[in-house]
Amino acid sequence: MSNSNIVSFSIIIPTYNESENVLRLIREIEKNLPTSDFTEIVIVDDNSPDGTGKLVENYINQQKSTTEKEGSPKTKNYRIKIVHRIGKNGLIPAIMDGVKQSSGQNVIIMDADFSHPPDVIPKMMQELKMNPNSIIIGSRYIEGGKVVGWPKKRRLLSTGASILARFGLNVRRVKDPMSGLFALPRELIQNISIDTKGYKILLEILVKNKEIPTKEIPYTFIDRQSGKSKMDRNVIMNYAEAIWQLYRHGPKSGQVTINEKVNKRSVLFLSKVGRYYTVGISGLIINYIVSFLLANDVANSIRLLSNVWYLEASIIGAAISSTSNFFLNKYWTFEDKRFDVRSTARQYLSFIGMSAIGLIIQIALLYYMVENLIPYRISLIVAIGIATTINFILNKKFTFKEKVWA
Repeated sequence: MSNSNIVSFSIIIPTYNESENVLRLIREIEKNLPTSDFTEIVIVDDNSPDGTGKLVENYINQQKSTTEKEGSPKTKNYRIKIVHRIGKNGLIPAIMDGVKQSSGQNVIIMDADFSHPPDVIPKMMQELKMNPNSIIIGSRYIEGGKVVGWPKKRRLLSTGASILARFGLNVRRVKDPMSGLFALPRELIQNISIDTKGYKILLEILVKNKEIPTKEIPYTFIDRQSGKSKMDRNVIMNYAEAIWQLYRHGPKSGQVTINEKVNKRSVLFLSKVGRYYTVGISGLIINYIVSFLLANDVANSIRLLSNVWYLEASIIGAAISSTSNFFLNKYWTFEDKRFDVRSTARQYLSFIGMSAIGLIIQIALLYYMVENLIPYRISLIVAIGIATTINFILNKKFTFKEKVWA
């Protein structure tokens, strides 16, 4: 088999400062490639300061030199290609550049830090050949898959992000829509308009191709052992921005193509978001006033309640404000005028439950950002903003049974 043969698979690996991993990864991939398919390994380097791209280039030249010296080269079922990019412009653009400069009939995307084990590649190839018009996803969250080496806060963030993507963006058919390991036909990724920033290109593909079949295969995700993690505040902010962009994309897919309808839905959605935030602010004011009155001498002077510990006062204030938030959102934000006891009680319990989820997300985000040296006042604003938006989406869908985009 020669390099002139048809390339069945292109493995796209974006890199930035992966000099400690990249050559070892290439060698492991070489060992695991099936002989039945000709494959190209495409390294897309974002001008790494640690010389990652140069290492790969030297490795390629060394292989060529060895082949020339031997005189009768051994037949290989793969070739290696390096794509040098001028600067660090993001993971998704790097992947798309790699796809453009590759030639495989099918494309496999994977990370360079060994979190995606090379021995899963043959399984993905086989699955894609058996299901040629589908997306094959390496999954951490189906039976047989797992995550090793992540701290609790990272697990919490990942789980929360996956839940938000699956239910908020309606990709529930996939357990791990945040996976960075997947395979698909070239035509599918070439013919899609990728608009978001950040790291989760699979999520955008799933949102914009809801009809294409998917198949998940389990693998063990192992946190990087060397090099520096790319997870930082920019990743979180880019993810939040991507979620919003993809959420807005919802009504543009399918049969809804008229700009007026899209704009009308956007205005209605933003109107409800604004009402939800307004109710939230009123809840904070009510919480503060009740807590302050109960926990200070003011309570005694106006004979409201005496000897209330400040934490008890805060709990009472939170309970009252949550209840007021529920009724204001039910009547005003979501315009639900039905107040029969059974359905209202069910909605109330659901609202409290969704609020608890939002609180957990807020605390997790706040902890992560503060621990990564983001000032508390900035972290608090970002965490509250993201958690409140997630709260709105969850309550819209599950408490008040509205379509997410309506």
